[in-house]
Amino acid sequence: MGQFTEGQYVSWDTWDGPTTVQITAVDRFHITYRSEDDHRETVDETVFRSLAEQTANWRPATEAEAAAFTARFRPAPENWN
Repeated sequence: MGQFTEGQYVSWDTWDGPTTVQITAVDRFHITYRSEDDHRETVDETVFRSLAEQTANWRPATEAEAAAFTARFRPAPENWN
């Protein structure tokens, strides 16, 4: 998965507009990312779907999307209230 790197901001389009996240870890079988409230999710390659298939609609975030993510980001436990 050479197209994604740790620390990179990526976005994908939804009905409500783009969703932007920051990638925190990348290896051959997993990509981990965090959202604006520091919630972490992992995308895992399976025998049924490759990472390439699962991330096909991901794209590098624009500068504006990355700036908006940074402005709204609240690391845990600050966001627990």
